[in-house]
Amino acid sequence: MKPKTLDLYILREVALPCLGGLLLLTLTLVVGRALKLIDLMVNHGVSPGEIAAMLGYIMPAFLELTFPMAVLIGVLMGFGRMANDQEITAARSSGISLYRLSAPVLALSLVAYGIACWLALVARPWGNSKLQEQLYQVTRAQAVAGIKEKVFNNNLPGLVIYAERIEPHRSQLYGILLSDDRNPHQPAMIIARSGVLIPDREHNAVVLRLFDGSLFGIETEQNSARVTTFRTYDLSIRPPESAASLRRDPDELSTPELRRLIAQSRREHKPNFAAEAELWHRYTVPVATILFALLATTLGLKPVRGGQSERIGVCLVIFFAYYILMRWGQGLATAGKLNVIVAMSLPDFAFAALTCWMFYRAANDLTNFGRGPLDFFWDFIERFDLRRKEAAT
Repeated sequence: MKPKTLDLYILREVALPCLGGLLLLTLTLVVGRALKLIDLMVNHGVSPGEIAAMLGYIMPAFLELTFPMAVLIGVLMGFGRMANDQEITAARSSGISLYRLSAPVLALSLVAYGIACWLALVARPWGNSKLQEQLYQVTRAQAVAGIKEKVFNNNLPGLVIYAERIEPHRSQLYGILLSDDRNPHQPAMIIARSGVLIPDREHNAVVLRLFDGSLFGIETEQNSARVTTFRTYDLSIRPPESAASLRRDPDELSTPELRRLIAQSRREHKPNFAAEAELWHRYTVPVATILFALLATTLGLKPVRGGQSERIGVCLVIFFAYYILMRWGQGLATAGKLNVIVAMSLPDFAFAALTCWMFYRAANDLTNFGRGPLDFFWDFIERFDLRRKEAAT
């Protein structure tokens, strides 16, 4: 069915603030993560291009969270503007019900819900896999960049490396002298003709493969020493802490990785409740897009004494309430105190009940349209001001 003029008008009023909110919220999350990535660029020589690529790979995860928030802001701002200009009153006086007015909002929220699901199930796994590849490349580049020719390099914890000559583009070192004190009970000194740095994806490390050398080791507990000659010797090097801090937690793993982790934990009879909570978190959070849209439709009909800034405050209160319920449910699920699906659905259950109740009352004119959502706050301010004036007189 072709959209009517009213539908297009409401969509335009809602979509513009929705896009603005999406941009602002996403930018806020990007800035928070960019500060950690900039540390790599400043202190470890990671290029700006690599930093930009990492931010691009992380972006789907950010957008998945900001879509529900942006829909709430857009609908609340759009309907609030139309309510202030009496356009909603005129439409309802003409026989147009709130159910009909909310049809384009519901359509918009369903589209946003589909995008959020796509981000969680398709875009995020792709971004995470690309991010992991980029991190390994950065780790390898850091290991090479952190080693200088003809200098005793001690920037890697427990290791001191001297290289007579380095070819960074090939990750090769020549004339190597290495002191390994990572195990205080078995310190070692290694001399090798050459070596090459190889990323170790399985153990999230870099392997320094040494060729044609000797290892001088000491057993401090047995007060003995040993000398070993080798043709090939692999030395595992962990990335610096700044790079290690970027390793993905369960909330950064792709959906297939989470499923494999959960299945493996179940087979070992050691359920990973944190991973299970994260998996169901991805299915439940997009539902908030629909709930927020319908809830904002109802709240937008209410008057506000503080203008649009008060509506922003209402959005923050809703975000905070949803976040508190989500964290509470996640805590219950992670501790194994409640079924994971039920625990992670707690905010959706609570907001679904609130949304249905408020929407039904508003559609049937059972609510008080003379009071706004934060009128209790303004009443408190007025009473406080009145008492202050009475005390002054």
